[in-house]
Amino acid sequence: MEKNEATRLTLIEAAAKIVGRYGYSGCSIARVTAKAKVAHGTFYLHFKSQQELFDLLLPTLGARMLDKISDAVRNATSLLEVERRGLEANFAYLVAHPYMYRLMMEAELFAPTAFRAHVDMLLERYVRSLRRSLKDQEPPLYSEAELEQVASMLMGARSYLLMRFCAVDGKIRPLSPEMLDTYLRFVATGLKAGPLDPVPEAVPAVAPAAEAPPKPVRRRRVTAVTEA
Repeated sequence: MEKNEATRLTLIEAAAKIVGRYGYSGCSIARVTAKAKVAHGTFYLHFKSQQELFDLLLPTLGARMLDKISDAVRNATSLLEVERRGLEANFAYLVAHPYMYRLMMEAELFAPTAFRAHVDMLLERYVRSLRRSLKDQEPPLYSEAELEQVASMLMGARSYLLMRFCAVDGKIRPLSPEMLDTYLRFVATGLKAGPLDPVPEAVPAVAPAAEAPPKPVRRRRVTAVTEA
């Protein structure tokens, strides 16, 4: 049983590296088995199809990455410390495993079920982390529903930092200390755009009154007059 699981993981890791180099479209079963150094038929002992493999890549390897991030933020004593450690661990993992970038970026198209599962897992863990970090805040700054929105914003910020500044020619560069500092200052202080104006209450739309149909015009009968 352990040998079977080890072979299965070897195939998953091989496929991830193939995706990192050739994309999902170039990740053939032949390439995967060659990379894993197993017979072609061995693939079908572990997966029913190529798509089943694709649907397992991101959830399996994404969970491994999130476990590393969780280990890094354990025992952090403040939200900023959690964010600093988490961001550093996140980018360090991607630098060490650059195939993860393409695995994530192309999954929405080639493995949408896996992509959604991965995003849900990311969001669930991020919300849990924010909840722990902000639990002593009185009064609470965000409601439970708003925590999910905040987590989504921070996830988006991380993704675009990665895309814009760190992903170059299939490799991942470390996040610079300056960018890390900018990110943390943003988390700490926001944009400081001034006091927030209250959101005006929505005014229910009033349907315009239906216009009365025009009255029919009675035409006078005109008798043609012929000159004599």
